[in-house]
Amino acid sequence: MRQAVNDAGGSLGARVTAALSRRIVWVTDARRDASGRESGAPALVAVLGREHYVERRRHYPILSRRDLAGVLRQELAGAPPTLAVAFPLRDDRREVVFYEFRSEVLSRAAPALMLVPESLALAATLLPGRVASVERAGFRYFLASNGVSQPAAGAVTSADLFAMAAGLDASDGITIAGDELHERLLSGLRRIKPETWIQLRMPALRPRLQIEWQPVAAMAAVGLVAYLAAASGYLALTRSAREAELAGLGGEVTKLLVAQRDADRMLSEQAGLAAVMSERRYTFRLWQVAAVAWSKGAQLKSIELRDDMLTLRGSAPVATDVLEAVGAIPGFADAKFSAPVRGSSSTGEDFSLTVTMLREIARG
Repeated sequence: MRQAVNDAGGSLGARVTAALSRRIVWVTDARRDASGRESGAPALVAVLGREHYVERRRHYPILSRRDLAGVLRQELAGAPPTLAVAFPLRDDRREVVFYEFRSEVLSRAAPALMLVPESLALAATLLPGRVASVERAGFRYFLASNGVSQPAAGAVTSADLFAMAAGLDASDGITIAGDELHERLLSGLRRIKPETWIQLRMPALRPRLQIEWQPVAAMAAVGLVAYLAAASGYLALTRSAREAELAGLGGEVTKLLVAQRDADRMLSEQAGLAAVMSERRYTFRLWQVAAVAWSKGAQLKSIELRDDMLTLRGSAPVATDVLEAVGAIPGFADAKFSAPVRGSSSTGEDFSLTVTMLREIARG
């Protein structure tokens, strides 16, 4: 059972590897896929042949990757398309490899998501301290395990001379040629570290627009100052013109101001009178209710008016007669007892009734 699972897992991994390898192109004399046929289809990874770029290295005493990225942006501004790969910190210094591409090679490699220099992928397959001689289609270059590479030209025509310049031993050097190249490239791509892959994004085909922000900011500041000065001058001129016009009107302005103050005072008095009129009480109507209650033999102990509610408390021979008489007075409504009627042998019936005074009639 375990063997079956391992076989299934292995076959799945093989299928995934095969699917990914079909999305890898190799740009040498032409753009070719894994089968060796020329292809212009989109790819995940484009491996760029060593003849298409110039390699140089520098060391920076910079610890922070963010600071290093800022320095590299300034150095590469206006330069030809270049891929910069920074390696881990060693002895408080970072090594950065610059792969400067030759003219129009990026347009041949595109469309692709990632761009990998051929020497970077092949160096990942070499043992530490080893040197290799890479040969294909009449092109030859030398490669060290640390990634340093040099085309066979000029004074460097053999692996021994290259190894001597790189400080390595060429006695156990190897030759990579023919069909072995493709297999080694795939193996090297699998060995590239994730932090290196992040830096291998396909560079833009068009140069970025470089904007000098300091002159733009200075011009914006000068423009803002000029606008504020113009606005202040305009306000000063309009204020002066207004004061001149007011001075020309002379006494008419004074008369208008006095009339305006009188009008404001009259409006205030009118508002006060309106408030008094809205809150006035018609006390003669209270006595009208008292007179009706007295006509029914009632003896009133208290009369209370709260808002529009009139409350009568007292005693009468027949309390219901007082209730009906009060409820029949024009301008009053909703007459009712506010407490139970209690009988008394000396005064008759004690009562407490309420009646609502209608505002419309009260102000009529």
